[in-house]
Amino acid sequence: MDKTIEQLADLYVWGLPLVIMHRTRALHCSQGGPGVLRHWNELATASSRTVVAPNNDTLYSTGWYDLSCGDLRLDVPPMDHPGRYWSVMLLDAYTHVTYVSRRLYGVNGASVGLTYDPSVEQDHAIAADKIAIGTPTVWALVRILVDGPEDLDQARVVQEKITVTAPSSHPSDPTAEPPGRPDQVSSSGASFFDELRQALKMDLPADWHPRLTSEQQDLLEKGADPEALEAGVSLGHSRVQDLGFGADKFKNGWGTRSKGAQFGDDVNFRAAFAQYTLAGHHRMENCGFSALQDNTGEPLDGSYPLTLHFPAGEEPPAGAFWSLTVYEPDMFFYDNPLDRYSIGDRIPGLKRDADGLTITIGGKRPEDISNWLPAPAGPYRLALRIYEGRQDVVDATWFPPSLTQA
Repeated sequence: MDKTIEQLADLYVWGLPLVIMHRTRALHCSQGGPGVLRHWNELATASSRTVVAPNNDTLYSTGWYDLSCGDLRLDVPPMDHPGRYWSVMLLDAYTHVTYVSRRLYGVNGASVGLTYDPSVEQDHAIAADKIAIGTPTVWALVRILVDGPEDLDQARVVQEKITVTAPSSHPSDPTAEPPGRPDQVSSSGASFFDELRQALKMDLPADWHPRLTSEQQDLLEKGADPEALEAGVSLGHSRVQDLGFGADKFKNGWGTRSKGAQFGDDVNFRAAFAQYTLAGHHRMENCGFSALQDNTGEPLDGSYPLTLHFPAGEEPPAGAFWSLTVYEPDMFFYDNPLDRYSIGDRIPGLKRDADGLTITIGGKRPEDISNWLPAPAGPYRLALRIYEGRQDVVDATWFPPSLTQA
């Protein structure tokens, strides 16, 4: 294959997370502007289509900031009770993750400063009350657990008290909409490289981030003929698709990514993670398991029901909570008449018996819907999330039981 196309494909993979983040920023800020933490006081639904693979368990707050305008102050109040899970995920422009969360700071909340310092590796605090971010762009994404419908109002009260204070000079006017959806970057073809060049003007990689080679840098600056650019994007996108969710450990028909959102120098994994699960977690915070097949080796198909049985005392070992979520193949919620997108340990009316807990996924609506999770009649994706999981969950030696054809 032509060496130039290979290098362009490498460049596409390297730059994909940055372009996805800038598109996501533009999408969010076109609706309200940067520099403000906006609280979404309803749980995500099938109409929520700005970030792939949302959850239906927590309220979200989101804000985009430019640290070149000055430092930020993040304040989280004490929680109303010890069981209230909370986290603030901080992503730099290349999707590297840092946390201010219950796991690290406890139920009494936190007050920390955020500063731009590309020399301090992400997730390494400068001091107990100051955190370094590797790029000027930082996305603050807050999650507050809701313990069922009756808890929604109280969760909103806690959510509204979380603040991010930006300098008075920070811009706040709405921005232009992105040139395309964040999850459809490859469809832009050769213009991807124009987007990448623009994004790099605002967000150079941190000192510790994988670098472009001199050949790739030269190619980005000088460009190439349109056919080669298109071919490079196509080849790069194929590589990301081939990696997919990047599961590397498997058992009982489930797969998981043993590294979570800790990429190191693995550029390919980082790109696939951004493509399919933007703003995904470190495993210490939240472990995700994806169902790949049922107990007969068949792929998931909602035309018929599958059951997931946890024996008594053997439900997912979560220090915070766990939930099971159905997605369409595009990783957005399945729109169903119940408006039920997930089932977990806090769902009102969930029925357990002496044998444990049995959940039914897909198939026709049963008479008793207490433990039923609707799924589309055809292919779908099923994800199990475990927040603050036990060590055997974090190190990927624990796996969910097999899905059984009912």
